[in-house]
Amino acid sequence: MQLVKKEIRTNNHKVSKHVQLTIDEDFNVSDSRQDIDKIIISQGQVVIDDTEPMVDRIRVKGHVSYKILYSVAKAEGELDSMEGSVPFEETINVDDLLPSYDTSVSCEMEDLNISMIHSRKIEVKGLIQMKIDVTEQDIIEGAEGIENGDNIQCMYKKVPYTRTVADQKDIFRVREQIPIPQSKPNIRNLIWHSVTVNEVESKPLDNKIGLRGELEIFLIYRAEEQMPLQYLNLDIPFTGEVDCVGSMEGMTADIGVVLGETQLLVEPDEDGEERILNLEANLELEIRIYQEEELDLLGDMFSTSACINVETETFDYESLLTRNNAKTRIVERIKRKENQAGILQVCYVEGTVKVDDTSTTEEGLQIEGAVEVRIIYIAEDDTRPMNSLTGFLPFTYLVEAKDLSPDTIYHIRPTLEQISSIMLGSDEVEIKAVVNLSIIAFARKKCKVITDMSVSEIDYEKMNQLAGIIGYMVQEEDTLWNIAKRYYTSIDTIRKVNQLERDELTAGQKLVIVKG
Repeated sequence: MQLVKKEIRTNNHKVSKHVQLTIDEDFNVSDSRQDIDKIIISQGQVVIDDTEPMVDRIRVKGHVSYKILYSVAKAEGELDSMEGSVPFEETINVDDLLPSYDTSVSCEMEDLNISMIHSRKIEVKGLIQMKIDVTEQDIIEGAEGIENGDNIQCMYKKVPYTRTVADQKDIFRVREQIPIPQSKPNIRNLIWHSVTVNEVESKPLDNKIGLRGELEIFLIYRAEEQMPLQYLNLDIPFTGEVDCVGSMEGMTADIGVVLGETQLLVEPDEDGEERILNLEANLELEIRIYQEEELDLLGDMFSTSACINVETETFDYESLLTRNNAKTRIVERIKRKENQAGILQVCYVEGTVKVDDTSTTEEGLQIEGAVEVRIIYIAEDDTRPMNSLTGFLPFTYLVEAKDLSPDTIYHIRPTLEQISSIMLGSDEVEIKAVVNLSIIAFARKKCKVITDMSVSEIDYEKMNQLAGIIGYMVQEEDTLWNIAKRYYTSIDTIRKVNQLERDELTAGQKLVIVKG
């Protein structure tokens, strides 16, 4: 006789580590840019260029790309912009890390402060939040049955577990040539642009991931010299697919989509007029696809005619607890500061969702965070025609989920689904936002798996010491299986002798046991 084995693969979460990095650099304004009078708005984005896992540490290399929109010194009503990058490289201690483990590094810009030193120099200071997740792929061969096992009593068990089908990163590239509306004048000088990704939907397909969503483009440009500054909002839908081997429609997906570096250039149309926007945007994808399975494993076995010894190993695995897409609506007001010009018209509003704290409760997962809002508006001051407002919209939301515990593994992907603004006068703007909180949670579990067996002659001396018929009182933890195994009989024999109609036993119940 021999065991029939099945290869079981699982990704076990080893460790998560949160690290804060700071940047602080000074930069000169390039000769091609005009002097700075006042910084109107700034943006920053963290990009991971390379990671190198080592023993007990990981090297992370990346950069923060930044840009600012500013009013020009000694030129009323004139705007200009400046951009650059701050490189960083850090070696971070991560206990028990091995190069063979799967390591995921994600970063977000927690705080960015760009200030003037003087009209030709700026200071870029920022705080980067970095999260390092380490998982180990375990492979174990567990018995699911036995061949040529005559007179062998077998107990089987079902183990629900979640198998990781795919764990990969990819890039989906959006390339579009976009004509500006006929109602807008030609672009003489592109001053500022911002690109955001909205309403992304993703789903697993057969060996692919389907994507659809929308890119929102906002730009400020100078047309003819005598014309006022122009601004433009454009919504660019996109659809497409990326390869994902093993994925199938209907599987559970945890897919993060982040807008990476973008490029927007102005090109002439067929008539030679500067009216075409050439957009290249990279969507960085973090893809995890899971399949919920139920393993049929051999849990135990014995024989009435031989002594069977089994070898077991503990199988650590994760089982899907919940997959939830929750939404919360936020309505808040943002006021301008006393030293800011009045609001004449809102041009553009964008936001970023940040989760500050999470905690598990009996009802589910409590999430606290905020939406950082940035508004560009036309100001009442003609000498500085554009200005900005910033603010934070705090939120607290309970995502309902059962059976969460402090050691539950969960991932949160917060995204801003919608954001809009309404002017309430020259001093105040009302912001309405919808935050999407995508949650996936796993329970940590353990299971003993039979990996080998050996057969030897039965201990007849021990067996002969047992009476042929025994009166037995059921104990609290007893089952038909362990009683049959202890007294060298079978479950069918116990059922038949005691005329049992069900397998469940009650403590204190009296049984007659006939030795096999």
